[in-house]
Amino acid sequence: MYNLIVRNNIFLSKKLKEKMSDKVSVLNEGFFISETFKKAWKIFKQEWITIYAINALPLTIGFIYSILANELNQSSGLFLILYAIYFVVQITVSMGVINALLSVVRGKKVSVDTFTSMLPKSLKYFGAQILMMLIILGGFLLFIIPGIIFSIKYMFTPYFVVDKGLGPIEALKASGKLTDGIKWDLVGFLSAVIILMYSGIMALFVGLLITLPIGTLAFVILYNQLIKRSK
Repeated sequence: MYNLIVRNNIFLSKKLKEKMSDKVSVLNEGFFISETFKKAWKIFKQEWITIYAINALPLTIGFIYSILANELNQSSGLFLILYAIYFVVQITVSMGVINALLSVVRGKKVSVDTFTSMLPKSLKYFGAQILMMLIILGGFLLFIIPGIIFSIKYMFTPYFVVDKGLGPIEALKASGKLTDGIKWDLVGFLSAVIILMYSGIMALFVGLLITLPIGTLAFVILYNQLIKRSK
C-alpha cells in the first residue's frame, strides 16, 4: 500500500513539475511529495504511541462531554455552562494537537504545556477558522473554482496561529504568502493524501489507523519544510 502511494505521488510530481516556477517550486528545489510521506512514515514508526495518544485526546474529551451532557437537561443553565467549557476545551485541544504534532516533527518533547499554552491563542484560532470558512464558502458560491483556490491558499492559516501566534488576518496573509506560486504542488500533495485515505478505507477502514496519522503527519511536515524554506 505504501509503495503504491509513493508511485502515485511520483507520477503526480512529474505531471505537475512542468507547471511550476523554477523560483518557487517545491519540486524543483528537491522537495518531492513522496519524500514527505517517507518522512511521515519514518516518524510514525518511531513515535506511533505518542501520535496515537495525541489524536485520541479530542475523541476522549468528546466522549466525556457526551456522557456528562446526557445527564443534564439541555435547556438548563448547567448544560449551557458545560457546553461553553467543552467548546473552549475542544478549541484549545485542537490547537494543542497541531502544536504537539509540530513538536514531534521537530524532535521536541510533547508535554501538558504543549496543550495548555494554546489557551491564550484560542480566540485568535477561532476567529481565523471563521474567517477562513467564510472566505472559502464565498469562493464556492462563485462557481466553485475560487473556493478550491482559496482552500489551498489559506490551508495553513490555523498553523500560523498555533505556531507563530498570529492573529486571524495576519495568519491568512501568511498562509497566502507561503502558498504563493506552489499551488499546483499543493494540489499534488492533497491528491496524494486523498489516495492515502482511500487506501485506508479500501482496507476495511482498519487501514485508516495507519493512513490517517501518516496523512496528518505529512501535512505537518510539509508546513514545517515550507516555513524553513521561506526564511
